[in-house]
Amino acid sequence: MKKLFGFFISLIISAVTVVPAIASGAAEESASSAGVGMSAPDTGSVTDTTTVAAGATSGSINSSAGFTAGAGSTINGYVTAVAAVTLGTSCLVTGNVTAGAAFTSGDGAKINGSVSAKAAFTSGANSAVAGNVKVGADFTSGANSIIVGDVIVEGALTLGAGSRILGSVHSGIGVIVYGAGATVGSVN
Repeated sequence: MKKLFGFFISLIISAVTVVPAIASGAAEESASSAGVGMSAPDTGSVTDTTTVAAGATSGSINSSAGFTAGAGSTINGYVTAVAAVTLGTSCLVTGNVTAGAAFTSGDGAKINGSVSAKAAFTSGANSAVAGNVKVGADFTSGANSIIVGDVIVEGALTLGAGSRILGSVHSGIGVIVYGAGATVGSVN
């Protein structure tokens, strides 16, 4: 039953994606044969996006508000939002993330770039950031998380149990709390 439900969800998502593309292609072909100068949409441009559904894939994101990615979604590129950025469980972002407010990620989220947040940073367990993290408030990493680069925080820095920061850390208020087995490369 569970597999059947998943199949139907996949089918619906495919239909929502394919039908507009077919309709767009038919409209362009019709306009072209009628001599009307209609051009194909620019698929390389980035539009204002506030949400990516669970399990969906998107290109780079620019949001004039906050941005939320559902569980298991993939962003092939960067995420830039004027307000908060929230990534669901097991999300993947292949570029940098810039949040105009707080940054939050669910368990197992992976970012193959750096993160900059003007407010707090909170990551779920087993999450990873392949670059640096710069935070305008407090920083909290979930258990067994890893950050490959440096972490610069204006507030307090709290590492979950087993978390690792391979680069250096800096807390603007001098507060660094280590969970059991948490490690950092160096403290500045």
